[in-house]
Amino acid sequence: MFPLRLKLILSLTTLSLLLVGGALLQSSRAEPALTRSNSVLPPPEHLFYVDVAQAAPRSIPWDCSDWQESPAVADADDARVSIILESLAANRGKAIYCAIDQSDTWTKSETWLAGRDRNERDDTVYFGQSGNFRGFLSAQEGYLTEGESGVTGVSRELIFEFPREERRRRKTIVTAEEFVPADTSRRVYTPFGREGLGHNDQRTAEIQAENRFTNPATAPDFDWNALLKAEATAHCKSAGYNRARNAVFIGNTEWDYSDDRDGGADFRFAARQYRLWSADCQKTRRVRR
Repeated sequence: MFPLRLKLILSLTTLSLLLVGGALLQSSRAEPALTRSNSVLPPPEHLFYVDVAQAAPRSIPWDCSDWQESPAVADADDARVSIILESLAANRGKAIYCAIDQSDTWTKSETWLAGRDRNERDDTVYFGQSGNFRGFLSAQEGYLTEGESGVTGVSRELIFEFPREERRRRKTIVTAEEFVPADTSRRVYTPFGREGLGHNDQRTAEIQAENRFTNPATAPDFDWNALLKAEATAHCKSAGYNRARNAVFIGNTEWDYSDDRDGGADFRFAARQYRLWSADCQKTRRVRR
């Protein structure tokens, strides 16, 4: 009897081990454990990576044939650092490409050290004589620090692309203009010069009235330019504009008369001169763009 019991116990033990081993094997197939040895980098569309396909790269980043360093400021504590910052301020992307990538003018590390305290994250700006340096892009930081700072793994075109600052909306002045041509319905008149003497011939009375303008002793005192400005401005404002520009006279001076005889037999004419004119009516308004 004893050997039979022993066989039964051994059989049950073997069956239990087989069941446990099968469960462990099934679990390992469903979800393998992630360890440092078999871990992988996140896919390219991960949050911390740049989609290079959307970067619109340049075929040739920069032409270095005419590039040269910008001089240091006169009171710089460190002339070489000043040269680097001034050159970056003048043309950051080209300075990095031509001075570092395509030559041995500066090293990556010293360029990074010169500009590390002036970056876009804290919005610190270096105001140089040649321009303003706003710091390195994340791609440029990664390039200069060999991956210790900034984003790495992006295209060279993106690294050396000169950063375009966001366009700021600002108020601009928009001017609307309308040309007002010369027309007989729009005239510049002088004041009337009245002739008090009467005459039974109309043309003689007109000449007597005109003598008020031709005789220096009796000529009215008026300023044609002032009359033109007042007339053109009044017309433009009535049309909804702010002012008149380029107002000029067109044609010769003409005469205008008024019969002032008060029902009497003799003509008593008043005379005045007039001229046609043209101008540009303008108005401005501020719009946000």
